[in-house]
Amino acid sequence: MIHVFYNHTALFTIILSLLLPGCSRDSDQPANESPATSITVAQAEIRDLSASFTVASEVVAYKRSYVASRLSGLVEEVNFEEGQMVRQNEVLARLDVRQQRIELRRSQAALNEVRDIFDRTQILFESGAATRAELLTAQRNLEQAESDVARLELSIGFGEIKAPIDGIVTARLVEMGNNVSVNERMFTVTDMELLVVRPGVSELNLAGLEEGQQVDVHLDVYPDTVFRGQIRRIFPGVDAVSRLFTTEVEVFQDENMPVLRPGFLARVRFAADDRREVITVPSEAISERNGDSVLFVLNEDENEVRVTPVRIGVQRDGYAEIPEGIEAGTKVAAANLDALYDGSSVRVVGTFRRHGFRN
Repeated sequence: MIHVFYNHTALFTIILSLLLPGCSRDSDQPANESPATSITVAQAEIRDLSASFTVASEVVAYKRSYVASRLSGLVEEVNFEEGQMVRQNEVLARLDVRQQRIELRRSQAALNEVRDIFDRTQILFESGAATRAELLTAQRNLEQAESDVARLELSIGFGEIKAPIDGIVTARLVEMGNNVSVNERMFTVTDMELLVVRPGVSELNLAGLEEGQQVDVHLDVYPDTVFRGQIRRIFPGVDAVSRLFTTEVEVFQDENMPVLRPGFLARVRFAADDRREVITVPSEAISERNGDSVLFVLNEDENEVRVTPVRIGVQRDGYAEIPEGIEAGTKVAAANLDALYDGSSVRVVGTFRRHGFRN
C-alpha cells in the first residue's frame, strides 16, 4: 500500500515539473498588452448627399416670335426658309400690294385737291368772304384726306413681312402664291441664345428651391452628357389643372458641349436639400461615446486608432456628412467599434464596401 502511494507521488511531481516552466514563461509577458482588434477600414470621401428629384420637360427657346400677316393678300415673295439666320427687320416675305398702291395714288390726288380748297377758304375767311363754319369744314376734310393717305401708306408697309428679332427661322408656313388673311401665322423666328426648360414642380418639393440654384440637366438624345443649368425664375402661381408650379431653368451652352435644340426632351435634377461636395463617411463608422459622436481614426501605420470627436450633418443613403472634425482622405474604422477605445491596437482585415446605395 505504501509502495503504491509513493508511485503516485512521484508521478505527480514529474507532471508538475513539466507545467511550471510554461507558466513561468507566460508570467514574463506584460500584463497590460492586449491582442489587436480586427477591423475593416473606410475612407472619408467627397460625395453628393443632396436630396434630389427629377422632372422631365422639353427644351424651349426663351424668346420665340410668331410672325403673322397684318394684311390680306397674295404672297409674291418668300426670302427665308427653316434653319436660316435672320436679323431684326429683314424682310421675310412680301405680299401683293398693287391694289393698295392704286388707292394711295387716288387718295393723294384727293388730298391735294382738299388742301387747295382749305387754302382758298382760309384766305377768304381772313378777308371776310367766308364764314368760320366753312373754314372748319374745309379743315375737317383736309384732316380726313391726310388720314386716308396715312392709312394706305401703313397698309402698303404691312406688305413687307419683317423679322421682329434676331434668330433662326424654325417654321415657314407659307409658299409663294398662297393667299393669307389678317393675323394668319406665316413664320416662327427663334432666338437660340437662351434655351430654357419649364418643368412643373410639386408644392411639396418647391420649398427647397430658389432662384440661382444650380441643377443638372440630362437629355435623352445625349445620355452620357450632363448639362449645367440654373433656376432662372419660379412662377408665383400654381397651374389650375396640374396643381404644379412652373420652374424655369436656363440650360448653359458651352462650346465643347453637344448642340442643344428646342424640342429636345430634358430631365432636370433638382436638389431640394443641396449637399454637394461634402465630406462623408459610412454611417457604420460613427460611434457614440459619452453622448458625443466620434470616429476611430487610424494612424499612418494603420495599427492604432484615436478617438476623434466630430459633428454629424445629414445622413442619407447610408452615408453621414461630417462638416467638422476630419478631412477628405482620412481613414477610419468601420466595423467592430464596440471593442475599440482611444489608443486601441488594430489589425486591418479589409476595406468597407457598400452595395445598393449611391456611390
